[in-house]
Order: sequence, then C-alpha cells, then structure tokens
Amino acid sequence: MCGIAGWIGLHESAATLWAMTNSMYYRGPDGDGHVILNSGSEREVAFGHRRLSIIDIQTGNQPMQSHDGRYTIVFNGEIYNYIEIRTDLEVMGSKFQTPSDTEVILEAWRVWGAESLNRFRGMFAFALHDRVDNSVFLARDPFGKKPLFYSVVQTRQGQGLVFGSEIVAMFANPEVSRALDHDSLHDFLCWGYVPGPNTFFRHIRKLPPGNLIHWKDGQWKEWRYWTPPEAEGGARSQVGADPVAQFLEIFDDAVRLRLRADVPVGAFLSGGLDSSAVVATLRHLGAPSIHTFSVGFRGDPGAELADAEETARIMGTTHIPVELDVDHMIDLLPKLSRHRGSPMSCTADMPIYMMSLEASRHVKVVLSGEGSDELFAGYPKHLAESVFGRLASVKLADLTGKALLTTSQLAPGLAGRMGIAARALSEGDFKQRMVRWFGTLTAAERSDAWIGPQCTRALDRTPFSAAPGASPLRQVLHFDQTSWLPDNLLERMDRMTMAASIEGRAPFMDVRLAQFAASLPDQWKLQGLTTKRIAREAMRTRLPAAVLQRPKNGFRMPVASWFRGPLRQQFNDLLMGPDAITRDFIDQSVLQRYALQHAGGQQDHSKILWSLFTLEIFLREFFEGQALDADFRDHPAFQSGRLSA
Repeated sequence: MCGIAGWIGLHESAATLWAMTNSMYYRGPDGDGHVILNSGSEREVAFGHRRLSIIDIQTGNQPMQSHDGRYTIVFNGEIYNYIEIRTDLEVMGSKFQTPSDTEVILEAWRVWGAESLNRFRGMFAFALHDRVDNSVFLARDPFGKKPLFYSVVQTRQGQGLVFGSEIVAMFANPEVSRALDHDSLHDFLCWGYVPGPNTFFRHIRKLPPGNLIHWKDGQWKEWRYWTPPEAEGGARSQVGADPVAQFLEIFDDAVRLRLRADVPVGAFLSGGLDSSAVVATLRHLGAPSIHTFSVGFRGDPGAELADAEETARIMGTTHIPVELDVDHMIDLLPKLSRHRGSPMSCTADMPIYMMSLEASRHVKVVLSGEGSDELFAGYPKHLAESVFGRLASVKLADLTGKALLTTSQLAPGLAGRMGIAARALSEGDFKQRMVRWFGTLTAAERSDAWIGPQCTRALDRTPFSAAPGASPLRQVLHFDQTSWLPDNLLERMDRMTMAASIEGRAPFMDVRLAQFAASLPDQWKLQGLTTKRIAREAMRTRLPAAVLQRPKNGFRMPVASWFRGPLRQQFNDLLMGPDAITRDFIDQSVLQRYALQHAGGQQDHSKILWSLFTLEIFLREFFEGQALDADFRDHPAFQSGRLSA
C-alpha cells in the first residue's frame, strides 16, 4: 500500500518528483524511492513512490525493476493472489528475487502482458515503463479501490502526462493547472460527489476503474480491460445447485486472501451484517487475536457503538470503541478535504478517519464490509426500485412518491428516509431517481439556488448502461458498482484509511464474488422485505439472529441537530459572510431560506446545508485568493470584486 506519482514526456527536476511524493507522506511513511528514466526522443519518465510496508517488508522497495531490466514499476495496492500467480509463473520457468507481490506484477507482465490484469485479485494502481519500446502503461483495478489521477499537459517539448495517487501530489508539479471545472460544481450539487472521470479540476481526470492507458512517443490511448459483470447480465458464471455453499466458498476465499500480510490485521465492526460477516469469517478461518474497531458520537441515540460491542463480545474480539463529539470533527474538515481532493459531502468520512487513527495504534491493515450492499442489494432503494421501478410506465411509482412526499412534509420527523424515498419515487425517470436516492439537490432546487454560469455537461446521467433488458434492481446495482462505489464509497475508504497510514481491505470487493453476485437471480438478493438474502442465509451458522435481523444503520453524524445548535452560527459566518466563495454561484436568499427552515424545524435540509458547508471549506482550501475559473469572467459576480480574472 503506497502512494505513487510521476510524469511522462516532461523535463522536471528531481526536486519536483520528491515534492510530489512527499505531499503524500502519510500514504507511505515507511520509505520512498524515485527514478528518472530516458524514454527516447529526449522524453523523460519519472516514477516516485511512498511505501507503507505490508508484504515483503525487507526487500519490496520501489521503484522496482524486473530481473532482466526491461520493466520498471511503481505500484500502489495489493495483489492478494500473488502467491498463486507466482506458482503458475514458476511452473513456466520464471525466477524471483524477492517474495513481494510487486515482483509478481513485473513477471506476470513480462509473460502475459496486459492480459495479466485479468488474473489479479486485488486493489491496485500502477505505472509501468517498458525500456524496449520506450512506452508506459498506467492501470487501475477493476472496481477502482485504488486511485489514479492524471493530467495531460502541453510543454515546449510537446505533450506530456502527470499522474499521482492524490490531487495534492498533482499540484506539487508546476505543469498541472488548478483551474476549477465549474460543471463539476453542478455535478456535486446533483450527486453529492463528482462522477468520474471528471474531478473538480478541469485538467485533472481519474483513470476509470478497470481501465488502462498506453503511452508511447507522445501519443496515448485508453481502453477498458474489465467490464463489470452486471453489464453482461451475469453471463460469466452460473449458479450451482447450492448457492449458499457457493457464496461461502468464494467469500471465505476472499477473506483468506486478504489476511495475507506481514503486519497485524484487524477489522472495522459496526455491528451490522456486512462487517459482522467479515469478523465472523475471520474467526471461522482461525485468525488469531482479532482486533475490532467501532465509532459513534457522544449523545447520539442512533450510534452503533452498543451493537458493535455486543457483536464483538459474541465474536470474542479485542474491541476498541471510539466515541466522538462535534468539537473533534469540524477542525478536521480542511485537512481531510485536502486528502480527498473534494468536499467531505459524506458525513461518514470523519468518523472513519478517527477510527482509522485509533486502529493505526494497534494494527496496520483493517478489513471492512464495503461493497456488500452494492453487490447483493442492501439499501432501501433496492427494495423500492425492485417493486416500483417496474410500475413507472403506469405512473404508480410517481403517485406513491408524491403521497410519501406529502406525508414527510406534514411530519418533519419522518423526513429522513421517508423523505428520500418520496423524492426518488416521485421522479418518473430512472436517472433522475438515482440522483434522488443519494444525491443532494433536486433539479428544481439546483435551478432555484444556482446563479453561476450555465452547465455544459449533462448532469442527470448514469456513467454506464446496464445490460439490455436488465431488471430495475440490476440497473440500480450496475449504477452502484460503476459510480456510487468507485467515485464515493471506495474513494472515502482509501483516503481516510491512508490519511491515518493504514491499509483498508474490502473482502466483498472481490472479482470472483462480483461475478457470482451478478449470476444470482434477483430473488437471491431480495426476498420480500429481506435485503442481501444470500448473505443472511450464508451467515446463519456464524452469526446470531439478532445481528442478522438488525436494520441497516451505517456511519452517521448528527448534523441535523448540529445545524440547529453548535454549527448554526459557524454555517452563517462561513457561507453568508462577505468572504464566502460559494456566494458567487449560490443564491444567498435561497441559502438563507434553507437555513431558517432547518433551524425552525419546518424542513430537514441537513444534507443540503452540510454539502454547501463542506463545499465552501473545500473551495477555500484549494482556491482562496485566486480566480476560480476563467469561464466565470462574464458573470455578474465579477462585478463584486470577489473573483478576479
């Protein structure tokens, strides 16, 4: 687990390369390495690396060169099945100088080329230089568990490319522009995150999950080497006679592989099904002295601390709870915004970071339950879409949604999940409903609040299309796996764990398990009002009924009450003061109306208020004192003098 950075086709100093990697010191405090190579035609290739030692602590340093000197690599992540791949390669005559998974990538590439990517079960982002043909490959794992940003830049020598594991590393290179992509502001207000490959910065892109870039002689091309199984209708595998036994075999193998480490391994434990399944399977596999960690807020009646402690007692783990309050959180927002390279719109980011900090005092690797909901249908939206999605053509879903919306407006106390469901089901269009389930502002609210330049990119979109004829449930799962997971949840897990210098591993995010999940009929995911049916049935012999039947809760922060109490004045000062950056594209009168309605208890606008609060903090962290975007020049906000060209 590491941070990588570098460039192709530029002539920058070694000091720049050091600055790029040093900006991510926390991703790899155990060591660093740098190399600048000649890539022909006077073009340079620079690779930098920060190392968090997990496997092969003594000899796994990077950049690493293949034994024949042809390939050089910098690699972030883990290849969990590297031992099996190494064995296959040794049968074919390959020799190894280290026990590292990094060398396995190099040798696999030498033997199989890019086809080796489909053999890896793990999380990875790497850059690989081929000395023979002076080319460079950039690759990212199938689900996007590890980040990789890049920027194509123009120099006196021609076209070049800068890459890095985090946005802050990109900006340590003077060739990378900080220009804001104002279309991404729209996307953020729509989704609560920026769908890839876009970022908040116009000239920086995310390499999409399962994609590969090949760079040679100043020319480059990008293609997808792996397609999510849901996009193929689950055609890659078939369900056997005993799906529960099949699930257990694959899941046990996924957890077993993720136990591979030369350092202590623990687990996050919320007390819900997903994390409890991981911990129960660790115990089933005989993992010794399991450390588990949970987090909650002081005074929050919905906190999961009690459930987690009860589950830990049943599982016999060494459990460490982390209890927080608002004073712990707010001061972290600027720092964590820099780590994430975007606003902290998801309130769970900070609790996960604080839990990771505590975990880092005991272990160096943590397992978590990410991905279970998105593979096996664990959200209320999956139930709703599986029922009402089929009825959209007769407008019954629309009528149901409007009835729920009226009810939630008459009873503000019900405006949480009921309000979300109401807004979603009142949308007749599938793409609009996806925005509403986890998004921030409706199209009407964005139109009401936005006073900035017109957006030029379609907002209400899903990044990829599901298989033709897919059921409503499979359409939602495909969206979750190709957008919600890589651009939000997995991004959050990577940044918050790595900010604390520990490695997060997600057994549910396994390619074999994803293929199996896609092959399951819908009734093995949802049955009546039961979500994640197959996981619940599989865990009956490992978990008590109380855990299996617990309603979904998730990491939460009590921001609704905070915006009526300790954060109310801070919100007003930050977003409605004369120095607010967001006032140049958010209507202040609309914002004030939201704040007053929330403070008075008429409406719960906590999601909107939190998103704008964290957006303002993010913009100040990255853009304070400079023009946001040249495209704002013709906007009336320039007349205020807050923005300058």
